[in-house]
Amino acid sequence: MKAILGDTQWIESHHGRLRWHNRMVQLAQGVWAKLRENSAATPARQLTATQIVPPDTAICIAALALAESVSAPYLYNHTLRSYFFAQLLDPSTAPVDDEAFFVAVVLHDLGLTQRYLLPADGQQHCFTAPAATEAFSLARQHGWSDVRARLVADAISLHLNVVVRAEHGREAQLVRLGSGADVVGQGLSALPTHHIGSVVARYPRLNMKREIRAVLENESKLRPRSRVGFLCHGLQFAKLIERNRFFSE
Repeated sequence: MKAILGDTQWIESHHGRLRWHNRMVQLAQGVWAKLRENSAATPARQLTATQIVPPDTAICIAALALAESVSAPYLYNHTLRSYFFAQLLDPSTAPVDDEAFFVAVVLHDLGLTQRYLLPADGQQHCFTAPAATEAFSLARQHGWSDVRARLVADAISLHLNVVVRAEHGREAQLVRLGSGADVVGQGLSALPTHHIGSVVARYPRLNMKREIRAVLENESKLRPRSRVGFLCHGLQFAKLIERNRFFSE
């Protein structure tokens, strides 16, 4: 199977380094996303945060416990807000493996924690790699097939792509949708203000803008050829975080 930019196979074969043509594709997608930023898709379901019930299976509980044990509080809260925002914003009613999506979104930023931080002088250039590896291992420990475990791992590794397409899987699209909403406010104009507020009230931001911006800028300096490096240097991601009009912090 041919590797797709940003999936686990691509990260394994390219060590997370973008080539020139990869940068051009991401740049074009960034321009396209910028042009569409004020035309958020209408959610397919009219939900409120209180109607959303995360799965509480053994693997989901284990994923939550792992994320909470290694993540700074602001980062842990970010992963949960991402789950709720993705559910509130989902423009499709197509089937999705909610258990796989939940595990992926809860673990998607493990690579930004001290325990899973990549070495500065290592060969790997993508912070999603340790998170994808850990999620794959957790899924296999809970008896999931290789295919389903890879679904979770790819959903994590793909979330740094500017655009995640339908062929990448609904789970990957939802991780990207939720994380993008929480970090830069992408798509949140489609939601009533009180729906956004109810999610934040449950999982406070705790100076999210300042904290995540500092972490991502450091990642971009350590690994400038990574997707985060491109997002920060090529698409001015740090400024997009700061200009997120939906949140003051």
